[in-house]
Amino acid sequence: MIDRLRKIISVSQHDTMSHLKSQRMMVIAPLVIFLLCASCWGFADSRIVPSGLIANTPADVLFLSSTAVVFICTLSVVLLGFDSISKRRLTGELAIDLSQPMERVDYAFSQILGVWLAAMLPTSLGLLIGIVLIEQQMGMWASMGDICILFISTGLLLWWYTSLQLIASSLARDIGSSVTIGVGTWIFFVFLWLIPTLIAAQSMGVDITDTTSVTFDRVQEKVDMFSPNGVYQILMETRLSDSMKPQISVGWLTLSTVLWTVVPTYLFTRRISILRP
Repeated sequence: MIDRLRKIISVSQHDTMSHLKSQRMMVIAPLVIFLLCASCWGFADSRIVPSGLIANTPADVLFLSSTAVVFICTLSVVLLGFDSISKRRLTGELAIDLSQPMERVDYAFSQILGVWLAAMLPTSLGLLIGIVLIEQQMGMWASMGDICILFISTGLLLWWYTSLQLIASSLARDIGSSVTIGVGTWIFFVFLWLIPTLIAAQSMGVDITDTTSVTFDRVQEKVDMFSPNGVYQILMETRLSDSMKPQISVGWLTLSTVLWTVVPTYLFTRRISILRP
């Protein structure tokens, strides 16, 4: 078991360094760090926060800043991992990798870890600097609980997107198809997820013209359990004041979090196990 873990860590470290040294990372990393810092700094300044948004505590600012994580950090995973499998498959490198004395399941985990770590490093740096900027703006440090939830939730979100993107990359027969599937999945969850929410609300007799109503919020929370972004946002909401906390039960939130972690990971490892390079 220890030998298998060593192989997974060794291969994932190699892939992580390969991603970190790539030209795309030279563009992605500065953008991720800048946007996370800018969102933390901006939402912590009461003069900049748009009317209607509450940013009285560091937890409120971190929740508002998580929007940047949903937009740019998840996209960075797509851009980093779109050719992780498809390119290797086209060049024949995947056949060589899978012929090595390493379990295919272990190889799959190493690929997930490689992309996840490469995306998580600039994200973590941006969030750490952002936390310092919040203190400079508000004169208050985020609590350890707020910081833990932020990093755990963000890490889970990037893991979910990494698994989804690698599934797309393993299914695609060329790099273009991998990009299309990955970006299409990202667009659906980021920009189009409101459509299934509206359909579900209308089918339940809820007035969809008033998206600020409490009833609509309850429906939205339930539908968001089927979206990685929705689960992430609800996890972040658990650190807000009682009036702003989600009403979804802890059991359902935990179950959804576990399923989003286990199911895409299993599907990718299963795909690699039966893949013919």
